[in-house]
Amino acid sequence: MGDTGKPLDSKVREAFESKVDRSGEHHMWLGSRTRGGGGQIRVGGKLRTAARVAWELEHGPIEGDVRVNGCPQYSLCVRVEHLSLTALHRQSTKRPARARRGGGSITSLGPQRWKITVDAGRDETGRRRRISRTIHGTKAQASQALAAFVVDVAEGRVRPTPPGGSVSIDDLVAWYLEFAAEVRGLEHSTLVGYKDAYETWLTAEIGTTSADRLTPASLDKAFGKMRKAGLSHSRMNNGRALLAGAYKWGRRHQKVSINPLLGFELPTSSQAPKATAVPEIDELLSLLRGADEHEPDLAPVLKLAATTGMRRGELAGLRRDRLSLDRLELVVDTAVNDAGGEVVIKPTKTKQSRIVSLDEGTIAMLVDHLDAMDKRAVQCGAEIPEDGFVFSLDPSCIEPMRPELMSRRMRQLRKTLGIGKGDFDASILALRKWTSTELMDAGFNPSAISERQGHSVQVMLHHYSSRRRSADRAAADHLGSKVHKQ
Repeated sequence: MGDTGKPLDSKVREAFESKVDRSGEHHMWLGSRTRGGGGQIRVGGKLRTAARVAWELEHGPIEGDVRVNGCPQYSLCVRVEHLSLTALHRQSTKRPARARRGGGSITSLGPQRWKITVDAGRDETGRRRRISRTIHGTKAQASQALAAFVVDVAEGRVRPTPPGGSVSIDDLVAWYLEFAAEVRGLEHSTLVGYKDAYETWLTAEIGTTSADRLTPASLDKAFGKMRKAGLSHSRMNNGRALLAGAYKWGRRHQKVSINPLLGFELPTSSQAPKATAVPEIDELLSLLRGADEHEPDLAPVLKLAATTGMRRGELAGLRRDRLSLDRLELVVDTAVNDAGGEVVIKPTKTKQSRIVSLDEGTIAMLVDHLDAMDKRAVQCGAEIPEDGFVFSLDPSCIEPMRPELMSRRMRQLRKTLGIGKGDFDASILALRKWTSTELMDAGFNPSAISERQGHSVQVMLHHYSSRRRSADRAAADHLGSKVHKQ
């Protein structure tokens, strides 16, 4: 922690700035996180805290044993003015002993199936090397196998694959996921979907196979099991996309010499895609009244969703300083993603901000909601910052209402109101589709509708404009009046 080094160059600054949102009072880190919840970034092959890199970019290398303390309000804030330094006083100059090479772990892959992994040190580039095996049996048997495996690695009877040699598919995927997160900047939810599909369905089938020995037959067998299990096309495609990206990356970095994914086609999913049913206006109003009565914390979210068509993550990420109530508008430029249980503040899905106009009724609703949040903060002795979240269960509004919680409460509201399978979908996505459909049926310009909702006209027409019974009835009456006119 007290290492001194050369000043950070422009490439590090450019990579760092690409992962920081400086639009608010707190400059929020958008990149990967440490286990403690702070930001981290790779510099010169080593992971360093985002707070330390922010300080050194501003003030130069840190001399001596000094820790960079994060922002006391937000662990992901990297604004230099919010950081501080603490000198470390070590009781001994002797360096602490490193963990013994060969430490291992056990991961459950399913009933009576375990993945044991042993740390085999680093290669000449500094990259951590691990060796894995799949064990069948009880957890006690897996623990015994791991103990023996650790000894084999420590005594050199089992060695990691040398650089440039054949690697396992598990290793290839692990390297690619690190590259996809740090360099390509894939969405957090995309990476979570990739990992889930691979770890649940593929690693047990092909994970320990040499990446250069994966055959089309093995691929067909692995994905065939996913199809037989009734997985959706999207879930299977996550696995295919991950493997395809890993092999492309492996070819480019000379880790593999083949790409078995070329020409591979996913099996047809047996799961029929479910269309989202858009509510009629009386159904929508009934839902909003039910939310007022049974889910008062969620009711303002649903009303803003219906009048703006904002995405679930955008509603969660809306901050107070993005509201311009006097101009009857708000700015949508951030979103919250909590896939896999990790909360990530990120740009919008399209990476673009947009201004959404509001009506007088929505402005009045937001004023009432913000007043209620202010009173709650006073009662709890909390203070809400200027960029606090509009929708939050925290008295100081520094933590957003999580999207997953919104969906869970929507499901509970649906159950409370007795909305069955044959009715419309009581979801925020259904409200977003209602907004597009209502505006289309009312004759508004498709370009204006799509810009308001933050996607292209083609996407809006294909995914967000749906058939409603009322519109179909109006169409039937119109056609009938022409055909049967006396």
